[in-house]
Amino acid sequence: MKGRKFPLLLVYVDYRKNSANKIRKRFLHGNSEKFFRERNMIPATEVKAYYEEFLSEKKTNRWWELAGYYIGYGSYLVCFWIVFGLKRENPLFSSLFFFGLFTRFASLMIGQVFLVPKVFLRLLSLEKEESDLAWLTILNYKDEIVGRLARNVYGWNDPSDLFEMDRDALSRFVKEKTSTDWRKIGRNFLLLYFPSLLFTLYLTYIAWLE
Repeated sequence: MKGRKFPLLLVYVDYRKNSANKIRKRFLHGNSEKFFRERNMIPATEVKAYYEEFLSEKKTNRWWELAGYYIGYGSYLVCFWIVFGLKRENPLFSSLFFFGLFTRFASLMIGQVFLVPKVFLRLLSLEKEESDLAWLTILNYKDEIVGRLARNVYGWNDPSDLFEMDRDALSRFVKEKTSTDWRKIGRNFLLLYFPSLLFTLYLTYIAWLE
């Protein structure tokens, strides 16, 4: 019995080493939310919340794109219908055409506003916890999140370099792409756009009454 204890001890030590190596590999790959959850380092619910924010932002982006499309081309169609279909010749109806043109031009800004998903902006946060959570979210959903950034920035070009970036390189890349605060520009632009919409509707109403 005593002769068997030493081999069993070696087996146990070997098992502990293998377990440590597996944990180390999982940490280095940085793609296991389960690892951090098991180690009680980062709550999985917070990572999930950042991912859901990313999905919500995608829907918002799509909504704005559709709004720009329908309002822009819709203004053209209404203008042509009034002028050519109803034979109304009041020049004020042309405001619909120009507003549609303005809307389609403004829609180009949407791509710039949503060029870099918000989770990457959180990566640049001065708050370490927020930055770490953003990085874990990117790692856990790398194909989807980095893939969206790659499509926005590179289009049909090869984005392989972006997928190979580490945290520091990715942070520098995001800083470069967000040197101009398009989100702030977009919010300020809405202060001009909505009054323009109301003014166009007013001119159309006045023209219709004449």
